[in-house]
Amino acid sequence: MSWGILAAAVALTAGLAAPVDALPAPVWMCHPAAAADPCAQGKYPVDGHVVPLTTTDVTGGSAAEPATQPPVDCFYVYPTVDNLPNLAPAPTDEEFAQAIAQIGMLAPHCRLFVPEYRQATLPELALDLILDLPPDYSTGAGDVDRAWQYYWDHDNIDPVTHQRRGVVLFGHSQGASDVATLIQKHFDGHPDVQRRLVSAILPGGHITVPAGKPDGGGTDQLSTFQHVPACRRADQYGCVVAYSSYKPGGQVPGTSAGLVRVNGTGHQVLCVNPAELLAGANGPTPLDTVLYTRTLVEGNALNPYGHINSLGQSLTVPDYPTGFARYRGALTGQCKYATDSAGTVSWLDITGGDQLIGAPQSNFDGLHALDFNLTDGDIGALLTRQTTAWQAGT
Repeated sequence: MSWGILAAAVALTAGLAAPVDALPAPVWMCHPAAAADPCAQGKYPVDGHVVPLTTTDVTGGSAAEPATQPPVDCFYVYPTVDNLPNLAPAPTDEEFAQAIAQIGMLAPHCRLFVPEYRQATLPELALDLILDLPPDYSTGAGDVDRAWQYYWDHDNIDPVTHQRRGVVLFGHSQGASDVATLIQKHFDGHPDVQRRLVSAILPGGHITVPAGKPDGGGTDQLSTFQHVPACRRADQYGCVVAYSSYKPGGQVPGTSAGLVRVNGTGHQVLCVNPAELLAGANGPTPLDTVLYTRTLVEGNALNPYGHINSLGQSLTVPDYPTGFARYRGALTGQCKYATDSAGTVSWLDITGGDQLIGAPQSNFDGLHALDFNLTDGDIGALLTRQTTAWQAGT
């Protein structure tokens, strides 16, 4: 992010309003009961048009067929996309595009619940970066928490079996942080709720664990979770998948890479690569990468990113009539770990795919904007495995 852009962000933030009162009821971007739910119909309405949530398999191969009546739900919180406070929450084109770009491919695996929330905005985050003025995260986190409570009270009971359903928690960036807070409050140390957790998939969320351990064990105050462990097998459920993607070209991400760094040597940022879990082995593993297309985000030759924020991105947005383009094995990923004078570093190391995502670089946030897409196909396959294991275990 350049200083010029940050200065402009400061100007934009000058008139931001103070935190507002709680919403009287959740506002849903996606909900299975909605008459026109863009997350559950295999299509995505954009400005009166319908984009099929289908995929062009650029590298060939066949995709696993998900269940037609998924037995679990997904509760997803989108990342930071807003430039101005959304004082009267209603889905924007930018929020829709970002959400569908990340989880549209996963919609057949589960019923999708996506709440609106009044997040800390991009200009506010820029102010924090420049002037160390932390934004208000509590308003958005409160919206997410109320939406979760509504879902748990009204939607988690299966209408056929009358039993509680399993749930997958998704979040990215600020959304991952809000979901982590939700897990701490409602799941961690609450066995009756935790047994309904199929998986928590939280890329870009700076999930912290003791070095070499899956969770805090109940007494580690610096760990994000005490009793919700990192996933170590593809058929393990009730666990966490988290990582931040960088392509440093054989180097260690620099000291400005706060997403993957922890001061000192006793803790580390969690890195769990879905592809390595599926392979059952550690090491460089081909990724099942699924990228959004210009069609999905209403991009064009002049602005291929459409409604997606292109700041700092080097993605070549595919131009296909389908919503997604799939590249199996075009990139590889491996969780790597290092220590240096600044502390511990743990990141998902990406190699290959220069023509798709750009050459190696050492920027502060790496491939943060593509965290989900780089492993989207792997996440879908992992979700199938975890759902099967959860059903067998409950």
